[in-house]
Amino acid sequence: MRECSSTEDETKPTATCCNKVRWYLVAHCLLAIASTVVSAGVTNINVSTLEKRFSLDSAESALIVICFDLSFCVVTVFVTYFGATANRPRIVGIGSAIFGLGALVYALPHFISPLYDYGDELPSVICNSTSQLDCTSEPNNGLEKFMYVLLAGQLLLGCGSTPLYTLGLAYIEGNVAKNSASVYLGIANAAGIVGPVLGFVLGGLFLDIYVDVDQVSRDSVNLNPSDPRWVGAWWIAPLAIAGVCFLLVIPFCTFPKTIPGSEEFRLNRKSEVHRSVYAKDINQNVSFKEKIRNFHKALFLLLRNPTYTLLTLGGCSQMLIINGVSAFLAKVIENQFNITASRSALFSGVILVPAGVFGHLIGGFLVKRFQWKTPAIIKFCAVTAFIVTALSPGVLMHCESVQTTGVLIPYRYSGNESHESFSRNLNSECNSNCSCSQEFFSPVCGSDGRNYFSGCHAGCTRRQTDNQSKIFVNCSCIPASNDEFGQTATPGACPTTCSKLPAWLAIAFLMVFFTFIAVTPALVVTFRIVPESMRSFGLGIQWLFLRGLGGIPGPFLYGSFIDSICILWQMDDCDGSRGSCWVYDNQGLAVRFMAITLVGHFFGGIFYLLSWWFYKAPPTSGVPAVNLPLDDAPETCSPRAASFSNIAFVPEAPGKKLFFFNLHRLITFLLYQKQLCSRVVT
Repeated sequence: MRECSSTEDETKPTATCCNKVRWYLVAHCLLAIASTVVSAGVTNINVSTLEKRFSLDSAESALIVICFDLSFCVVTVFVTYFGATANRPRIVGIGSAIFGLGALVYALPHFISPLYDYGDELPSVICNSTSQLDCTSEPNNGLEKFMYVLLAGQLLLGCGSTPLYTLGLAYIEGNVAKNSASVYLGIANAAGIVGPVLGFVLGGLFLDIYVDVDQVSRDSVNLNPSDPRWVGAWWIAPLAIAGVCFLLVIPFCTFPKTIPGSEEFRLNRKSEVHRSVYAKDINQNVSFKEKIRNFHKALFLLLRNPTYTLLTLGGCSQMLIINGVSAFLAKVIENQFNITASRSALFSGVILVPAGVFGHLIGGFLVKRFQWKTPAIIKFCAVTAFIVTALSPGVLMHCESVQTTGVLIPYRYSGNESHESFSRNLNSECNSNCSCSQEFFSPVCGSDGRNYFSGCHAGCTRRQTDNQSKIFVNCSCIPASNDEFGQTATPGACPTTCSKLPAWLAIAFLMVFFTFIAVTPALVVTFRIVPESMRSFGLGIQWLFLRGLGGIPGPFLYGSFIDSICILWQMDDCDGSRGSCWVYDNQGLAVRFMAITLVGHFFGGIFYLLSWWFYKAPPTSGVPAVNLPLDDAPETCSPRAASFSNIAFVPEAPGKKLFFFNLHRLITFLLYQKQLCSRVVT
């Protein structure tokens, strides 16, 4: 690569771009944005599209989504353990190539499947007593087999992104000054927030393009994007991102194993490794066979670090909330405040993106600005978790559920407004001969100011255009009025006057901000409390738990709680099977959304407090790490080396004595007494 002019280090005029950590950060951020465009943006927005295109059910589409996290969990352990001593940027570059391949495989079904057949017309949205429902089964041409291609693509995407979020972050942290690491990590984490937004924007634009635009003329398609049968070009975004990922392989392969000059940073660092593992380490510069033999020892060395374990559990609580809220925030806003899906998606982006980006950046800046030590950072994470807990009751604000006739209020005829003996039923005497469908929700606003499930359920027999707008007329379920329109209805729900949305958005913004402001500081603590040679592995194990206990169950937990308060479900006209939810109980939705968020952040704060309580700083002078496998400890140990107090711990700080911590020390000593002998370096 060409040489870069540098004013920072005059002693190294020949330094190239690939020898600067800031240029690695640029490449890292570009790959983070590109990967999250697909993994956290396009994949989520394409769920319903893929269900229609390849005849998938909800369980199959959910399996496709979580395959990314499953492959990440499996691969991260081995990548971080065996790749810790390799050229980490090159492994990230290999991951970029694998991610690009996964994006190609993910888009492959479009090119090997038959053209999309959108079938016949939709069920009538007006009252038609002569309509007949055709439930003749139509072959799907074996489209379900393409699910396995999508699964393979998701597995490759998960494998390819693993080095970026583990080895890549460890490479950044290990090649900058200790006080600057938080700022670099904050920028890297913030880049991962921008990607999903671009994914939603690009995915939304491409979904307005017909799926087979590369094979058929748009004029020959008798559909528009508002038609429920419409399938957009879901495959364009993954195809474009694949090209970007392949190009990014080149810069990653040019970076050295260690940035020149970073050794000085590492030598000048004051260790904050937890005292229980301060004098113990696993030598990574051994043969592959020896690494396999030492794997379980390295894993146990991490898990017996109480601060690391509790910090990880706190992160799991936070990750559960982050993934669950990210998946359902737009849906909650849409239903809680009776707005369109497009506006709710816009508001979700306004909340998640600025709050997440600013949270990451400010969190990293605070650590550098005040030069916080590990205990101060952990306390800061606990305080932010309890702040979010205190703000959680604010999301109880909501608008009343849309008063859909037959769902929340009864039908009425000619001014009869009796609510006696009301039972939830969309069918009534006024539309009993209309053969109305409950499969597609097309709300209309009647001239009586009430909402109806569709023009058919309002008993409307005809549609006409009035002043360039379509209206339904002759609606038998709407009481007659004295105005010129009579028994009519207009498409769309009746307007509401609820004005609680701005206050709700402000509280949600603060909650997201204080959630993400602790992410980068917690990452800094993770790097500080484990031995230097095990930082990549420590981050990998932490990601395993974050994904397995937080990222994967989060959306399922939120989804099951939200669906539990559904009032009206989509019903298939032929087999009566249940689809998605049409109408929610807004009060129940607000309570459940608040409860999960409050409990998750509260337990996250508790875990952070326990992590701080159990943290023991390393001794100011004593036994340094010797970087030896545990099997290489001396066969005989001096009394000083075998002494319990000298091997692992020194007396605790005043006020922090705890029975359970002392019990933990005793068990550790009994299990590892023969293996904890280290070389004493004076």
